[in-house]
Amino acid sequence: MNALSPTKLLCSAVILAASGLSSAANAAANFPYNYFEVRVPLSPGGLGIAGSQEIHPNAHMIAEAESHFENDWIIGAGLGFHAAVNQFTDLNGQVKLLSFKNEENDKSMGRLASELNFGLSAWIMPQLETGGKVGVIAAEEDITIFSLYARLHTGDAFSMGAEWRIKGVNDQTLAFSVRYPF
Repeated sequence: MNALSPTKLLCSAVILAASGLSSAANAAANFPYNYFEVRVPLSPGGLGIAGSQEIHPNAHMIAEAESHFENDWIIGAGLGFHAAVNQFTDLNGQVKLLSFKNEENDKSMGRLASELNFGLSAWIMPQLETGGKVGVIAAEEDITIFSLYARLHTGDAFSMGAEWRIKGVNDQTLAFSVRYPF
């Protein structure tokens, strides 16, 4: 009996969830998807940036880059979707093309890969957003992605966030961010 790969399982879950949310797909999103973000990953330290621009009421473009300044990087860009599940929760996901380089991968231009992720964001208090993301990076060997986050929206000008990246290219990383919606 053939076991399904993480990529096939995640694709199946996204298609199943999207088909069940056809009525929610026309609802306005509960969270801003137009933003510029500065990230600071810890252990090891580094710096990253990200940007997202809504291109449709339920779709956005995203670009991001991050490095720990040790001849490493993760650079990605792609398309995402988002839909309100109810007045407090959004379902979202992204398909990205990535280039990443780390100590396990010493090619001069890094390794090309694709990423598919699926997440949920929810308001648990009037200014506190929480959520999680699960996904897979399809490279020579699939890399599972799993992270949890919280974001405090102090006003319309910016929000502060913390993300625990449990699984991914760099496992067990804590990252802080400041997001500027526009």
